[in-house]
Amino acid sequence: MMRDPIDTLLRLRRLAAEGAVRDLAVCLAAEAAAEEAVSRIDASIAAEEAEATRLDADDVAVEMFGRWLRRARQERAGAAAARDRAEAETTRARAVLGAARAAVAGVEAELTRRAEDARTADLRREQAAIDEHAGRPRE
Repeated sequence: MMRDPIDTLLRLRRLAAEGAVRDLAVCLAAEAAAEEAVSRIDASIAAEEAEATRLDADDVAVEMFGRWLRRARQERAGAAAARDRAEAETTRARAVLGAARAAVAGVEAELTRRAEDARTADLRREQAAIDEHAGRPRE
């Protein structure tokens, strides 16, 4: 017996949705790592700034902090850009997952409609058989 193509379609839609869930998980992990990198740099800047602005800090420490801060700010800008890209990719992955789930729901709705149509047809056949039997003369 030939398999109904809609069963295959449902299976493919579910596989696509599962793949979208995995992709979203990867994006969320990348986004978390990027956010952690930004936070780590921010904490490092705050700590170094506190050290350089101590009352007993000499001019050399302040000057070294100034040079270091330029590099740290560049590093932070790069990390923030990576975080923004990761957030955008996560947003895209969420949209793909939403579309995949909607596709699964659409196929499932069609299967439900077909099942209801088949049940209605069965009930009509049963009623026709009852009507035919009731209309026969008794012997």
